Amino acid sequence: MVIAVLTTLSAIGPLATDMYIPAFPQVASDLASSAASMQLTLTAFFMGAAGGQVVAGPLSDRLGRRAPLILGILLALLGSIGCALAPSVELLLVMRVLQGIGGGFGMVLGRAVLIDMTDGPELFRIMNIMQGVGGIAPIVAPLLGGMILLVGQWREIFWVIAGMSLISLVGVLWLIPESLPLSRRHSGGFRTFLHNTGVLLRRRTFVAYMLVNAFSAFALMAYVSASSFVLQEMLGFSSTGYSIAFAINSVGMMSMSLLSAHLTRTMHPRRLIRAGLTVVTLASFALLIGSLFLGTPVWIVLPAFFFTVAPQGLIFGNGGALASNEAREFAGTGSAMLGLGFSFAASFAAPLVGLGGTHTALPMAIVMVGGALLSILFFILAGRGSVTADVTGAQSETA
Repeated sequence: MVIAVLTTLSAIGPLATDMYIPAFPQVASDLASSAASMQLTLTAFFMGAAGGQVVAGPLSDRLGRRAPLILGILLALLGSIGCALAPSVELLLVMRVLQGIGGGFGMVLGRAVLIDMTDGPELFRIMNIMQGVGGIAPIVAPLLGGMILLVGQWREIFWVIAGMSLISLVGVLWLIPESLPLSRRHSGGFRTFLHNTGVLLRRRTFVAYMLVNAFSAFALMAYVSASSFVLQEMLGFSSTGYSIAFAINSVGMMSMSLLSAHLTRTMHPRRLIRAGLTVVTLASFALLIGSLFLGTPVWIVLPAFFFTVAPQGLIFGNGGALASNEAREFAGTGSAMLGLGFSFAASFAAPLVGLGGTHTALPMAIVMVGGALLSILFFILAGRGSVTADVTGAQSETA
């Protein structure tokens, strides 16, 4: 049950991100704003999440995991209610920041609790399972958002997210124990966080795997922030049709995460990451070629989207676990840094994609290619930094 609650917490971010994406055109019309403003609401959430993670990591290393976790869920709940009531895009942006702060607490502390409770092969297995089961959130989110739009307006989507935050709060209060004993807590405040961050930044393998995940997120968030405009505005999909396409891609990612959890028993995680990065890079280049020379045809767009999203299930869980293995004595700070890398990358991806407007997929394709190539670069550097520990019982490899 503890794993179920932690997985639910990790799903709040994808729910807050993905559920209202099918409503982007409606929100833009209702609040008299632009496509770029809608993508800024994604940036606002991720910037808030980045700030939340900076606070939550060191705070939990000092005070324990449970109290900061409860605080974060309350902030996410208040932010969701504020989004539902927002009369303007400016207030919506502010409430998205607050919602992101709460989501950042949940993302960091869910990982930190897991690291407190497990290690070795079990850490890899459960992190991949959480990644896979957490993939249900982005599958259900756009479908649920599309269904809500059939009978209501975009504001109801945020009321649903608020209800889910309330359910998470009840689950934490009843089921999540304190996982960090007093003997393992670190005294100090932000200065201690900076010290611990400095220690981790000097660990080349930790930094490299953190950036592998960050730039994979950069490519993924280009898809998340622009796919609704590409499919609905350019290719004529309905909001329901878009939600179904989004869900199919998310099913692929969830399936790859669950497959990865099984394969890490016999295969080194680096082999799985390499396979995922190879497919993502090829798919991103296919979308770039289709956008430049072929008029962005649907027969290229849909497969390119799928093979950009699905292999992330081989990357995120394994990359996060390999990085976490390098930061066990600072689990909260290490988890915060992993989340910060993801959030900052996602924050920059959305506005870059938005520069092209709603009638071209070229900026999205360029950002996806750039993210994939940078992720490969840091994957290579991670292999050269040190010999990766044989955490799975399989033969270690460094390439």
